[in-house]
Amino acid sequence: MSTRCSISYSEDFHLFQECFENDNVYLRLDSGKWDATLSTSDIDWRDGDSKKPSLLLKIDVTMWRKIVEGWNKSSWAAHPEEDHMPFEINMDIVNRLAGKKETEDETKI
Repeated sequence: MSTRCSISYSEDFHLFQECFENDNVYLRLDSGKWDATLSTSDIDWRDGDSKKPSLLLKIDVTMWRKIVEGWNKSSWAAHPEEDHMPFEINMDIVNRLAGKKETEDETKI
């Protein structure tokens, strides 16, 4: 019998806790769009193999809460329309991130 209690999941990831544990959350990444760099290993998954292994992260719940809190406070989280936008400099976005309002004299790039 599984003791995993799902928090959130899709075909590309699974965020869960062990039902009888309240110290950690677990994030499993499957397929999908993710990359990993292991600085302590010689493993290179970019060798042309189209199959990536699963990655399971055990994350202290206090750290996870800080990650989520930081994300929720970020400008990016508040503006999902910016997800996957092609890169271009938009002074409205730059000024919003910098916390200032654009003046009429400023030119958009």
